[in-house]
This record gives sequence, C-alpha cells and structure tokens, in this order.
Amino acid sequence: MHALRVLTKLYYRRRRSPLSSQRLNNRADDFQDLFVEARLCIEDAQESQETTYFAEDLDAAQEAVDEAVKAFNEVVADIDDKDQKNSVLRSNGLKVEQLKGEIQMIIDGHGHHH
Repeated sequence: MHALRVLTKLYYRRRRSPLSSQRLNNRADDFQDLFVEARLCIEDAQESQETTYFAEDLDAAQEAVDEAVKAFNEVVADIDDKDQKNSVLRSNGLKVEQLKGEIQMIIDGHGHHH
C-alpha cells in the first residue's frame, strides 16, 4: 500500500488537488483494511471446513473478498495517469488475485468433500 500512497501523492501534487489526493488515499486505506479483513475471513472459513460454521464463514469470506475487489477497482478507476494505474495494478493486483484464488480453492475443495 505504501507504493500506492507515494504514487498518489506524486500524481496529485502535480495536479494541485489535495482533496482528491486525500480521497484517493482514503480509498487506498479502505482497500488495505478490506484486504486484511478478507484474509481473516478466508482463514476462518479454512479452519471451519469440517464444522457447522463453515457455510456462514464461507459466505462472510466471499462477501469480504467481493468488497476488497470492489474497493481496489474503484481506486484503480480513480487514477487517470496510465503509468501510475499500471504501477498500482502491478503492486496491488496480486493481492486481489490472491484473495480470489484462495476463496475459489475453498469453494472447490469443499465441493469435492461431498
């Protein structure tokens, strides 16, 4: 997330738009918080696979992943500069793909148990 903040500050310093920079930083912070929350929910779902809590934990994990992905896409959409957008995609895109992959592995793995 640090790279995103640096890029955002550089970008908006050139545009002289501190309010927009703050809004984008807030969205970046929101994404980071949602990413952490999604990881915790995924861990809960992994740990509860053989329990009665699994369905509820899986639903919570899926919702958390969806929210993190949405927040990331909004951050990316707010960046107009192509080079900066690509840099953000490179530095944080893997986090988003990690979440999607981990939730899919749980879904696929659970389906094979029944």
